Amino acid sequence: MSSKATTAPLRGVHLGPTEVVLERRADGALLLRSPYRLAPWPERITDWLEQWAKQAPERVLLAQRAADGAWRTLSYAQALAGARAIGQALIARGLSSERPVAVLSGNDLEHALLQLGALMVGVPYAPVSPAYSLLSTDYAKLRHVLDLLTPGLVCAADGAPFGPAIAA
Repeated sequence: MSSKATTAPLRGVHLGPTEVVLERRADGALLLRSPYRLAPWPERITDWLEQWAKQAPERVLLAQRAADGAWRTLSYAQALAGARAIGQALIARGLSSERPVAVLSGNDLEHALLQLGALMVGVPYAPVSPAYSLLSTDYAKLRHVLDLLTPGLVCAADGAPFGPAIAA
């Protein structure tokens, strides 16, 4: 067996200026801050989605491997349309900060759309570790999380594996 190491090609990434202003406090604390003002930024993270859906609607935003190995993709325009539809459905169901969304399943395109939809309409969204539903038999951690969240909607992409946890 060869111990020949290979290295991946690297590309430079510009991170911006690195200058800092140092303030030494009497209590020994050191405060570092940038001397540069932040540039304007969107008020909401979903503003970026709206911007790119206008500028590059067909550009791929999200991709996931399907079971057959092919790629499933969502463009910016598809993601925006899906997020808006899901956001409206969340509002129609009366979801709010008192009745947020809890997602039991792992990461996939549907999970991402649900998250974007919740963000678009200001409904809190909490991904819950799938292990709390799939590996546990007493569901104590899942119950604790759901008791804290008091969700108005609990979602799982595939109901079959999560059925016992939901039933419990």
